[in-house]
This record gives sequence, C-alpha cells and structure tokens, in this order.
Amino acid sequence: MKRHVLLFGALLLAASASAQSIGFGVHGNMFNSDINAKAKQLAGIPNSTGTAQVAIEEVYGLGLGGGVHLDFGLGILKIRVSGDYLTLSPDKDKFKSYVQSVLPGFPVAFEDGGKVDMISGSANLKLTILPLPVVKPYITGGGGITHVTATDVILSVNGVKLSPITILKTQTVGAFNAGVGTDLDFSAFALYAEARVNWVLMEEGTSTYVPIITAGITF
Repeated sequence: MKRHVLLFGALLLAASASAQSIGFGVHGNMFNSDINAKAKQLAGIPNSTGTAQVAIEEVYGLGLGGGVHLDFGLGILKIRVSGDYLTLSPDKDKFKSYVQSVLPGFPVAFEDGGKVDMISGSANLKLTILPLPVVKPYITGGGGITHVTATDVILSVNGVKLSPITILKTQTVGAFNAGVGTDLDFSAFALYAEARVNWVLMEEGTSTYVPIITAGITF
C-alpha cells in the first residue's frame, strides 16, 4: 500500500511540474445496478460468480457520491487527479429476493445494515480524440487506491434478529478504471460527463467492477 501512495504522490509532482495549465473542479458520481445489468447484456459480458460482485449487482440499487479533481493540461492529453466518495445502500426488496433465491422457503427478512462506502484517490490520463472548438470527446484510464468499509447486515427469522453478518472487511486496496467522456469547453470553464468501469481488487479475491457515471465542472 505504501508503494501505491508513493507512486500516486510522484505522479502528482511530475504532473504539476510539466503542466501547461491546471484546472480545479467538482463532480458527482452515480452507480445504478439496473444500468450495469443492461450494459453487461449489450456488451455480452457473462454473469458474475464472485460473492462481492453478485452482491453489488443483485442487492444494491442506486449509489451516489461525489468528489474533487485537478486537471493538469498537456495539450490534447491531460492528467486528472481525483478524490472520490461513493456510498451504496441495499435495496430492501432486492435483498429479500436475493436471500430467498439463496435460501428458498426459509423465512429470512432483511432488517438493516449492508451500507458500503468507498473513498478513493486516482490518477487518470485523458486523451481528447476529437479536439473540436467546444465539444471534445475523450477516452480515459488510470488507477489508484480505494478504502472500502461496510456495515454489518442484520437479518431476522420470524421477527427474531440473527447475529450480524459481515459482508466485506474494512480494507484499502488497489483499483483501476477505464472509460469514455465528453468535455464541453467554454474557455472559462468546462462541463463534462463520463462513464467509467472501476475494478476494485478486493481482499476477498474478487476483482469487483463498479460502473460509475460522473458529471462535473472544471474551472
């Protein structure tokens, strides 16, 4: 983990030293499991088997968050350094359906818990592929670190609460991502929207991917 932090810091210093321009911005993040399922279907990606991935796809509905970023301009190439936060809370109906599919006929009900928080820092390359005067589509990719925490899940049987269940260990792990986006550059500021797939290298042995839609502004 120290190696990740040192590499992240070295990249930030190198970007600052060579940047032709520096921009600061804020952005919002959104995760939606239904959009995730549809995208996988269109792309022909097979169903997941890892426990963490299945949980994210089958149990969690909407995830929201945000962050801040710095853009170091190098012409059509930019380095974006971001700090992000995303929180996922289980959908009670989806959780109930998932438990019933695992334990058919067993009267288990979801009571509380299961909230997952992800705090991450990343450095991405942004390459503008069509540098038009205002509209500038780009591709992006990079990596960083993600700190994951989760509250224990509380289930009940016929109204009697069971012992809490730990779904994920608290962990700080490596992550990488790739995506596409578009800048609307108005000189004084730029609006942007992008879609990225984020692979989080969980200690549970699962490479969990979380598709995130991001929109923001850079000054």
